[in-house]
Amino acid sequence: MFQKMKRKEQLSTRTAIIQRASWVGIIGNTFLSIIKITAGIISGSFALLGDGIDSGTDIVTSVVTLITSKIADQPPDKGHPYGHGRAETVATKALSFIIFFAGAQLALTTIKKIFESAERTLPDFFAIYIVIISILGKAFLAFYKYKAGKKVNSSMLLADSKNMMNDILISISVLIGLIFTLLFNMPIVDTVTALIISVWIMKVAFDIFLETSIELMDGLEDQSIYTEVFNAACGISGVKNPHRTRIRKINTMYVVDMDIEVDGNLSVTEGHDISKKVHDCIQNKIENIYDVIIHVEPIGNKEEKEKFGLSKESIGKES
Repeated sequence: MFQKMKRKEQLSTRTAIIQRASWVGIIGNTFLSIIKITAGIISGSFALLGDGIDSGTDIVTSVVTLITSKIADQPPDKGHPYGHGRAETVATKALSFIIFFAGAQLALTTIKKIFESAERTLPDFFAIYIVIISILGKAFLAFYKYKAGKKVNSSMLLADSKNMMNDILISISVLIGLIFTLLFNMPIVDTVTALIISVWIMKVAFDIFLETSIELMDGLEDQSIYTEVFNAACGISGVKNPHRTRIRKINTMYVVDMDIEVDGNLSVTEGHDISKKVHDCIQNKIENIYDVIIHVEPIGNKEEKEKFGLSKESIGKES
């Protein structure tokens, strides 16, 4: 009961932190997007305009994060017995599409502009000051969201902070492009810089897409938790051969399914007591455990058709 109350309190705090970070992102990116798009139009810098559009997509990602945090916090129901935690993973994947689309649109526009025969004009010098403001603003947002994401282990905030860090690189490339454009009197440099930015935006989107696919396919990027689970189980007297173990991640929490072997002469009650000790040990020793399901078998039991799950031996061979 105490663990459930503690978990509920942690989820409530986590949601509050995610929502606060989302509002900071919305306000900060709205300001940066407006000044960059406006400055890009006025100064004639296509690269700065593209940077402003990228900041515009960051507003959308922050809004999605804000909405999703409320959905992910909802308790389990008939339709979602494991809860709604994976709404955050689904939303993160959706963000990758939004980011990719923005990059693709910018790429198509810049390619069209490169092949246009119209006369190109040099951007105004004041665009450089706007880019410097953008770099400082993005640095603050990236650090803030990364810190919040690490604190609550949020894939959405970490993906968003990664996007912000890439935005800093984008703004730096815009700054370098503008300097070279004005220094060498070559407007084409600004347009080519915008094209490079668009390719980078699409790459970031693709990386985020791949990262979220691991969780949605019930995979684990860090498999060290299997070792922790096996060590916890083997620490209980009477437990043999923990196997057919499957650990899935739902948002920040883990669901553990595991078979253990015990003396076949024990009563059902005695076998249950051992499985209960294994359950409690895993729940207490390992952080972020949502649920533990233990199946008890007699020592030496063989199931030929079992071709899924991991054992302590298989983890040892892989490592």
